[in-house]
Amino acid sequence: MILLNTTYVVNTDQESQFLEFLRNEIVADLRNDGFFSDLKLRLVYTDEDSTVNYCLQAQCDDMDRLENWMMMNSKTMALKLRQRFGTSVLSFATVLEDIEI
Repeated sequence: MILLNTTYVVNTDQESQFLEFLRNEIVADLRNDGFFSDLKLRLVYTDEDSTVNYCLQAQCDDMDRLENWMMMNSKTMALKLRQRFGTSVLSFATVLEDIEI
């Protein structure tokens, strides 16, 4: 199982607008495109007062499916975010794979 973990650094004055956008645009797209399952939104605790951080996690069956999604959709999602929030919301993604311990 592959986990796409996208972290968002959000200016506090944009938090409510960002969460609405995230739920109505990004999460809706991820649910509808059929590539991901088990979406989770998590608050990331930091010492920053001017920003709040969230991480959106989505499971994908395998790396090939994730790469296909990234080729077809990731640039469009990043552009939507940038057009809506400019530099008030920054994001980065990491890809994780479960390893047995």
